[in-house]
Amino acid sequence: MSHRTYLALSGLHCASCVQRVQSALAAVPGVEHAVVNLADRSAEVRGEAEESALVSAVLKTGYQAWVVHDPREALRTQTREARTEFLTKLARTALGLVFGLGLMLRMPHHPAIPLIWNDERLNWLLLTVLTGAVMLLGGWHFYRGAWKALRSGSTTMDTLISLGTLSAYSYSLAVVLFTDDFPADARHVYLEAAVMIIALVNLGSLLETQARRNAQAAIRELIALQPDEATVLTETGEQSMAISLIRPGDRLLIRPGERIPVDGKVITGQLHVDESMLTGEYRPVLKQEGGILHAGSQNLAGSAEVSVSHIGEETALAEIIRRVREAQNARPPIANQVDRIAAIFVPSVIAIALLTLVTWLVFGPAPHLTHALVATVSVLIIACPCALGLAVPMSIMMASNLASRHGILIRDGIALQMASHLTTLIFDKTGTLTEGRGSVNHVEICNGYDEPQLLAWAAAIEHDSEHAFAQAILRRARQTGVTVPPCSHFMSVAGKGIQGMVEGHLIIIGNEAMLQDAQVILDPVKHLLMHWTQAGISPLLMAVDGELAGAFGIADTIRPDARRALGRLRHLGIQTMLLSGDHQGPTASLAAELGIETYWGGMQPQQKLQIIHEQQLRGEIVGMVGDGINDAPALAAADVGIALGRGTDVAMAASGITLTNDHLDNLFLAVRISRATLRNIRQNLLAAFIYNIIAIPLAAGALYPWTGWQLNPMIAAAAMAASSLTVVLNAGRLRFLRLKR
Repeated sequence: MSHRTYLALSGLHCASCVQRVQSALAAVPGVEHAVVNLADRSAEVRGEAEESALVSAVLKTGYQAWVVHDPREALRTQTREARTEFLTKLARTALGLVFGLGLMLRMPHHPAIPLIWNDERLNWLLLTVLTGAVMLLGGWHFYRGAWKALRSGSTTMDTLISLGTLSAYSYSLAVVLFTDDFPADARHVYLEAAVMIIALVNLGSLLETQARRNAQAAIRELIALQPDEATVLTETGEQSMAISLIRPGDRLLIRPGERIPVDGKVITGQLHVDESMLTGEYRPVLKQEGGILHAGSQNLAGSAEVSVSHIGEETALAEIIRRVREAQNARPPIANQVDRIAAIFVPSVIAIALLTLVTWLVFGPAPHLTHALVATVSVLIIACPCALGLAVPMSIMMASNLASRHGILIRDGIALQMASHLTTLIFDKTGTLTEGRGSVNHVEICNGYDEPQLLAWAAAIEHDSEHAFAQAILRRARQTGVTVPPCSHFMSVAGKGIQGMVEGHLIIIGNEAMLQDAQVILDPVKHLLMHWTQAGISPLLMAVDGELAGAFGIADTIRPDARRALGRLRHLGIQTMLLSGDHQGPTASLAAELGIETYWGGMQPQQKLQIIHEQQLRGEIVGMVGDGINDAPALAAADVGIALGRGTDVAMAASGITLTNDHLDNLFLAVRISRATLRNIRQNLLAAFIYNIIAIPLAAGALYPWTGWQLNPMIAAAAMAASSLTVVLNAGRLRFLRLKR
């Protein structure tokens, strides 16, 4: 299984930056997949590459990187850096705006540059030098970034800004130093334009930084749920200990009002716990002896001694944080189109700027050089790869935050995009549309065995199974008080049943196919099985040493939210189907109650795969909803696999979306969020494309032959900053998406 490495990055500004870092990481030996997120300046790398090699690859592109091992420590580091970055950008912006506005107010009243060197011309030179100093202080990061990009043979947004501002400044400096060499009508300086361009770009970046901090709120809130310390019970008494020092098997004391620091099990005492971080339900849950506790949940009342089971990255909270990070780094297929454009965007803009320069010099009115300079600088400044780079990740980040707050974890961009196009949703039955807490309502004994003996043996081999029917057998065994013996040579047959050795006997439990494969004669219960299935009762057959020993009739109840959830999905235009490994009778009965017209019963995992493929061949975009190990192949084969949070780890690993709180209504919310997100991404991309398509020709002077109007470079800078901010604000609208349950 490939290893995941998370990197925190700094210095990225635009889509071209992302492309450079992503390409560098992908080229590292051992890397299977790399994705860079401009919105939160992070990277996720899958493969077996050395961490040092990944960091080195990023450093060679001119950016900073460090490996994220501890999310809490990474959060502190990123918070400190974000605060420093914000204050630095604020200072740069303030310096540029104050100095630039001062220049703008003074220039109309400032005397023309004299042809001879006198005090007035020296004042102009001093003003030019001061302008250069302000440009370096406020825009050094742009020039440094452009130089690093040049050394690595690439171009970025920094390249465009550097070329534009340095061109304006160099022309102004030349006019001041060699005034008499310029025609009278070409003796213009653009000092205020050079400064204001840097100030306005910094202002846009400042606002974008704050918006990104707001978008990362979900991760910060989740990480903050885990306390720094816990009370450990030792031989010498109570001891306050850092979370990093706690190990599985340690005993903790949980007091009223405290956050649960790690995953564990209640040994003594009882707690009333708020598990809304896991389930989305704001209600106290009683935890008594044997009760499972999760890190990040809060003890509302009571105290208890707890045995630690999972720590660090193995806790349920860490898994949620990991899934939210994956969701925020998700790259839907639509992002690949952006990558292809970003790869050629900056070189194309530079080519357009050179063409603009030549066109104005050859065909433009006098003064040729002045008009050419204004047009060229405007083209370089107004082109905005930032908006392209932010269009996808900002929407993904906002959507993943919204989804996680409703108990929906989206693992990858493909699942997000495909969920927006779903036409068919296929449901598993047991534990998905039913409660999965079936009860053994009927027991049929065969060949002289008795019920306690069968229950004891059945419970022995079902002991470690997560299937709903297994849990029903175990509950019945506990209720009758039978002693459960140990089991050996356990084996599971997907879609059929299980077998094992108990007290020297070969025990087989499963459906008809399982026992028929073992050559067990089922004639004595054929009629009974038909009666049970017609009544909606699921039969579970049992054989001992190749002989039929009995049958358990298990009844399950429909989940209370199933009918409403299916109705809301149909309202979205999604057809619903039922696909179950249970017998045809119970499956048909459930389908009739829920209004599902298309259903299949008695399906084995391979048959489930075949049905999904058949639907896909018909042009359907298929989603599969399940919770069991036997659902894993179907979940992986569907266009969108959706697992319930209470399901098996295998099912969740095979799915693209997980519903942590098990509400079926969240299927409707997941589709709504995915559709809204893809719509938002398209709006962002459309805005970015339209902006550049309109802005670049205007900056080049397309309207000058008819109107005599030429775009001021300062207006170009303001427009570029505004385009990035527009994308950020549009993505932010997802936070206010109305999701009616």
